[in-house]
Amino acid sequence: MTLFAAIFQGDGSLFYGLHVDNGRIGGKMKKTLREIIEKYNLNVRITPNQNIILTDIRAAWKRPITTTLAQVGLLQPRFVDPLNLTAMACPAFPLCPLAITEAERGIPDILKRIRTMFEKVGLKYNESVVVRVTGCPNGCARPYMAELGLVGDGPNSYQIWLGGNKNQTSLAQSFMDKVKVHDLEKVLEPLFYYWKQKRQSKESFGNFTARIGFEKLKEYVEKWEGPVVAPTRYNLRLFADKETYEAMDGLAKLQNKTAHQLAMEVIRNFVASNQNGKSE
Repeated sequence: MTLFAAIFQGDGSLFYGLHVDNGRIGGKMKKTLREIIEKYNLNVRITPNQNIILTDIRAAWKRPITTTLAQVGLLQPRFVDPLNLTAMACPAFPLCPLAITEAERGIPDILKRIRTMFEKVGLKYNESVVVRVTGCPNGCARPYMAELGLVGDGPNSYQIWLGGNKNQTSLAQSFMDKVKVHDLEKVLEPLFYYWKQKRQSKESFGNFTARIGFEKLKEYVEKWEGPVVAPTRYNLRLFADKETYEAMDGLAKLQNKTAHQLAMEVIRNFVASNQNGKSE
């Protein structure tokens, strides 16, 4: 059972989970959510991972509620990048006086860069890592239990913590200090490739880093010269011809994305806006 779907709650009604990036909703999203809650007199739960559960939904309300929410971008997780589903950041700048670097404002770009690294080393789209980012060592976004924790230790600089697991039931450990945000690829890309090449069956990134040990991981990072396999020029799974790929690639570069990222975003948004409950 997945939390982020319409599930029977035991009394004939449904509860429905919504993914919220970093727990922050504004503008039209907030207005629409409030209208839905008031119109159907729903109860609301806020989860420890900054998401929302709407409860006491009658079966007849399911389709209009899901359709209305999807139209403003409040999506069911099957339409959200898997990296975003479990990612979390504290507010940090400009709201927290304890912050020494970015977190909430910086995590969207960090997740896009991680997705690009995944694509470069050959990891599949449905594979994910629990990422947490905080603007100081107080750890309000729980980076010390994440598979990949970035803990602010200076201006535009982070400690990298590794070794937690997907369920956050084990503690991570400090892997590297004073890594500048623009140097994250130098550390993370070889780690992701090492994981892809040497993991055991269904072994998560956090469990892999804990099993291999930090000494071997650091040695691998230091010797990294790039993936062995050459990347393909364009993704035939998404693009039927070279011209379509090049057009999408040009648009993607304007948004600091890869062609694959932009294409998947367009597809997910189209499906979400037209779902109308047909796939449920």
